[in-house]
Amino acid sequence: MPEIAAKHTDDQLDLPATTLARDVTNLITESLEPHLRNHSIRGYFFGRALAESQGLEPDTDYDTETLYLICALHDIGLSDIACGTQRFEVDGADYAARWLESRGVADPIIDAVWDAIAAHTSRFSDSPVYRRRRAPEIWIAVAGIGTDVAGGPADLPPGYADRVHAAYPRLGGTPALTRAIEEQALAHPEKAPPTTLAGELVRQRHPDLPYTTWDMIVATRGWSD
Repeated sequence: MPEIAAKHTDDQLDLPATTLARDVTNLITESLEPHLRNHSIRGYFFGRALAESQGLEPDTDYDTETLYLICALHDIGLSDIACGTQRFEVDGADYAARWLESRGVADPIIDAVWDAIAAHTSRFSDSPVYRRRRAPEIWIAVAGIGTDVAGGPADLPPGYADRVHAAYPRLGGTPALTRAIEEQALAHPEKAPPTTLAGELVRQRHPDLPYTTWDMIVATRGWSD
């Protein structure tokens, strides 16, 4: 099996030390491919670094455990245990909510986790109004995850990306993540409807496959307009 995480002694790369955080780490280690597991954890550290760059203090301006829950579980919809008939983001959000409910987690935390995971590919959190009206852990998580996917070392403090990668190697990084989304969509076409990330990947990479257009959807409706 590929390396999941190297041993490290960097005390600034510690995960939250709660029972719930340890449980979720065990869950994603058992359920996700190593590259997805590492991507999820890197998103947490990158999010914290980005929050710090904006003057936010951990466990004062935002809750580190909630942030970690979002990041750790945001791609659980790409695992076998959460693969349903909805797009992977929503299947993942539903699974995360049920998992947290079974552990007695408070509703406001579950709501934040669900909102963040379901919409993490939508760019909702780019909106300043969305950021103002939603829990800060949502945009911090999405920013960290996005940096790991489409950003780079220059978005982070000097040397920070190298430290995180030493502990949680990329193992294929964004191309591996993209393949995971694509492969799930090809195996389960109902999970890749038009305008979603998975649907767009299928459209771009497999133009020979049938693709439902907006006009096709509208043509099936019962209105005469």
